[in-house]
Amino acid sequence: MDPSSMEDVEIMTELKRIGQKSWNWGTKTRSGRRFVTLSALCVAVLMSFYMVGPQTLQALPELPEVSLDYGLSPFNHSKVAFLVENRPDPMLAPLILHMMSVVPPDWRFHFMGSESAVDKVKDSAAIMRQVDVGKLDVTYIPENMSVAGQEMISRFLTNTWTYEALLPAEHVLVYQTDSIFCANSMDDLDNWLIYDWVGAPWDPGNRYGGNGGLSLRKVSSILKVLYHQQRANNSEAEDVWLTERLGHLPNAKVANGTEAYAFSGEMRWSDEPMGYHTGGSGRTLHSDVWGTPEKRATVFNYCPEMKMEFAMDISSFFGSKCGEYW
Repeated sequence: MDPSSMEDVEIMTELKRIGQKSWNWGTKTRSGRRFVTLSALCVAVLMSFYMVGPQTLQALPELPEVSLDYGLSPFNHSKVAFLVENRPDPMLAPLILHMMSVVPPDWRFHFMGSESAVDKVKDSAAIMRQVDVGKLDVTYIPENMSVAGQEMISRFLTNTWTYEALLPAEHVLVYQTDSIFCANSMDDLDNWLIYDWVGAPWDPGNRYGGNGGLSLRKVSSILKVLYHQQRANNSEAEDVWLTERLGHLPNAKVANGTEAYAFSGEMRWSDEPMGYHTGGSGRTLHSDVWGTPEKRATVFNYCPEMKMEFAMDISSFFGSKCGEYW
């Protein structure tokens, strides 16, 4: 006989002996009869566990060890580059992808647009790859909000909802279709994270302030302002309104006019800034930066991607250089 079978017989015999002994004692008194009843139940449970439980467990296949290791995300959720646009501009996908290539790789990106703008962006396979890997979020502008025109943009960028929607980001790079970073720049966006706001300076003598069309903003500081103050409609532009208040916020650090020159060029000439912002989707150009052929040549030589920002006169080029047909 199998040794394990012999052990089974011995265990069953012992259980029966205990049960019989309990029965003989228990039938003599009322309390004994209660004890017998409880003992019988216990024995039945033990026998059921022994006869069913172990055999069932032994019949189960051995499960392999499973270890799930998804790894850490390569992206830093405290840093996000943000573009909002309601127009289905063909520049959207090229601009987003270019900015991804020059901004430090751990930055995340967020595009918010109208239905037509989102559809335009999603037509790009390169864009959708970035969505799939978690680097880019694409969402819709809420129906009760708008960015159609400067006043609507100012309302949008002084609304607490906008910044709360970007949380847990603490540093937000706001850029628009008339701004861009230059691939030839030796600077690094992360070098500017010490500031609560930095944008292209309006004047070198400014103690604080800078254009919001290409700006780095600290979310927690902006929310401190917006939780206590509300911009009046049809008043100052959002960047002017916010920087005036950030400049007086305790412990906030806003880049002054001299410091901001290296970040972005717009109204004043700056030698090889990290990027440029024009205005009016490339229609508003300031003479100190663009006013001579020499200055334009210098900018385009250093930052040739700026040519994407302008509505180049293709018809005149092909008409004079190549002829209408060839």
